[in-house]
Amino acid sequence: MFKNILVPLDLQNRSTAEKAVRLLSNYIDSPDARINIMTVLPGLNIPLLSSHLPADAIQNAMAALRSELTELLAEQAPELENYRVHVAEGVAHKEIIKAATQFETDLIIMPSHNHNRVENILIGSVTSRVVEKAKCSVLVVRL
Repeated sequence: MFKNILVPLDLQNRSTAEKAVRLLSNYIDSPDARINIMTVLPGLNIPLLSSHLPADAIQNAMAALRSELTELLAEQAPELENYRVHVAEGVAHKEIIKAATQFETDLIIMPSHNHNRVENILIGSVTSRVVEKAKCSVLVVRL
């Protein structure tokens, strides 16, 4: 049914990411589905901040995240095939929407954190912004 699936994971919440990866095969109904699994490095291209970082800090951080994500997939879902790993840098919901467009995604599977109301008001909800702005179906999996 769904051919292009995007799964954004927040590696800062490792237990939620692990649970989401373990459950992923339950939601993939086609062996030829293309799965793009991504994480987003919070935007570091702020002039004041970036002037204090080594020139290759962002590239090194993105490479470390790619490695961590690949390792997580190997540990938690060794049976998973036909996937690609992506790391983006910027505002999480914007990068997820951008990736969904780039990969011609027809389903985004998003694990949802259990933030309280105050946290959602103060920091916003990446999941709710993706649901609001996505041009494709979004499956929110509460873990």
